[in-house]
Amino acid sequence: DVVALYQQGPQRGALTGWQSLDKHYTVRPGELTIVTGIPSHGKSQFLDALVVNLAKDHDWPIAICSPENLPVSRHIAKLVEQYTGQPFADGPTRRVSTFGLIDALDWLDHHFVFIAPDDALTIPALLQQSKALVTRHGIRGLIIDPWNEFEHTMPHGQTETAYISAALGQIRRFGRAHGVHVWVVAHPQKLYRQEDGSYPVPTPYDISGSAHWRNKADNCLTVWRNERDLESPVQIHVQKIRFREVGSPGMAELRFNRLNGRYQESPSVTVSTWQEVSHA
Repeated sequence: DVVALYQQGPQRGALTGWQSLDKHYTVRPGELTIVTGIPSHGKSQFLDALVVNLAKDHDWPIAICSPENLPVSRHIAKLVEQYTGQPFADGPTRRVSTFGLIDALDWLDHHFVFIAPDDALTIPALLQQSKALVTRHGIRGLIIDPWNEFEHTMPHGQTETAYISAALGQIRRFGRAHGVHVWVVAHPQKLYRQEDGSYPVPTPYDISGSAHWRNKADNCLTVWRNERDLESPVQIHVQKIRFREVGSPGMAELRFNRLNGRYQESPSVTVSTWQEVSHA
């Protein structure tokens, strides 16, 4: 392994499909990415767009467990839009054709598998199901969205901080053992608006429960948008990268297409060095 590393050098992850983001973040199997952001800022939509790109460009099979996106049929409809680039529903813009829908569903059937959560789904149970999906479908990516929808019963005497550390450790060991990149979506605790009325960009330390959200993660992303100007680009803040060959902290701007759910490079894209600040 050392000789291979010497001869070939450290390997980057898979490209995301957006050059401005690739400068800061690539997706390497076996790593854990924490994704946070204020509710309604588009965390799940961005992750859907990212994994569709990975499936199209790199042929990655992806598993998704997303209780917030039930029923699964509606979630699949959003993925159809991102795959085809056309609206799913009828409207002023021509919707995807029946032939296009059948083609998209066939493609999705070969690249995506959905884990339907039950009322008492726990992280260990999800990882057990995911191990079977590695064998059956060869999944390379797993989305857990969001953290607070899972059952988190802590053993007597265990603190929330210790529980989160142990659970994230389990997830990270699963990813490394099976070569699966895992994304965990976690909401920040209550943030207060700034003087201009906007919310600050959350950091991993703003996620409720523990600083381990940042400490245990290989990569940390925040999705943020200007609520006062919905036409402005969505900002993807890359706040932590553990291995420098994978990327580097910074920010990319992407434009969100409301007709098909796709994210596109912003014409006025700016890439800046990200500096973490505390919002305590």
